[in-house]
Amino acid sequence: MKYKSEIYEVIHQDARANFEVGAISEAEMREFNEMCLVHEIDTSYVAEKSDETEYAATSVAVTH
Repeated sequence: MKYKSEIYEVIHQDARANFEVGAISEAEMREFNEMCLVHEIDTSYVAEKSDETEYAATSVAVTH
């Protein structure tokens, strides 16, 4: 797991401990995940979209 910052890591670890003992719900744990964790993006999709944008920009430049 990758955290947004050191403080978010501490917050997340505390939340996880509370979740494991049943002090917070699964839904609440998901909220902590959203708040504290860096969410990796699918780089293949980004690269694909980047190629399409580059192609479109080149096509426009050539036709004008």
